Amino acid sequence: YPKTLLMAHKLILLLCSALPSAFAGRLEYRFGQQRDMLPIATRLLREKMNPLFLSADRFLVCRESDSGALVGFGQIRQLAKSNAADPARFDAPPGSGDVGQPADDDAWDDFDRAYAASAPESGLDALLPWSARYRELAQRAAVQRERRRSRVSQAETEAAPLWELASVYVGEQWRGRGVGSELVRRLCAWHVQRGGARRDLYLITLEPTCGWYEGLGFSRVERQDLPPQMGLEVAAGEAVSWVLGNRLVCMRGTGGAGEKVR
Repeated sequence: YPKTLLMAHKLILLLCSALPSAFAGRLEYRFGQQRDMLPIATRLLREKMNPLFLSADRFLVCRESDSGALVGFGQIRQLAKSNAADPARFDAPPGSGDVGQPADDDAWDDFDRAYAASAPESGLDALLPWSARYRELAQRAAVQRERRRSRVSQAETEAAPLWELASVYVGEQWRGRGVGSELVRRLCAWHVQRGGARRDLYLITLEPTCGWYEGLGFSRVERQDLPPQMGLEVAAGEAVSWVLGNRLVCMRGTGGAGEKVR
């Protein structure tokens, strides 16, 4: 009799371990489409999650192959154009730097040099549109505006942006079957394949799910180390977490651009 119970127990464990792979054959993962946005926003509102900043091209969606029913989803959205910190502040958080500031500084320096080198005018003549000095400085200002635009565009192209893993949701009947982990792994892999770095990927979650995200390659960060672009979302999340009786946790991806997702 005890041996029979032991065999039955082993059989149950074997069946349970096979469940995720059995269900995996019934699921399909694909990039978001515009028709997905309304049901996604509805689910997010129902779960008291942020329904803003939704764009189909940022989402990964999981659906049941046979019925087409929505199983889960998640997105990676851009937080800031650059991960640079403000050089004027000690221990400034990522994303606090201004991409256009060096271009502005160069433009003002050049304008000051042009002003000092231009032919002197008497009295208020330099402020009059028909004076030679006024026309020269106006032309130099036009050149600097174009140079600034070009420099800022180049800086934004070369900058490493900051990103947020957000809107991760799995339907209640599908939870505990590996769907959420697969969504996060695929989203992170997609992010890395596009040249992104895991260390530039942030998220906000509640204390009960913190350990789950740690198992997927994220670690806790302090509020003061978060990009300032997340301030509004953190404030809103704290209000919701207080209502739910949970603590809000901020996390950041670990590793570099080439690190494989576990």
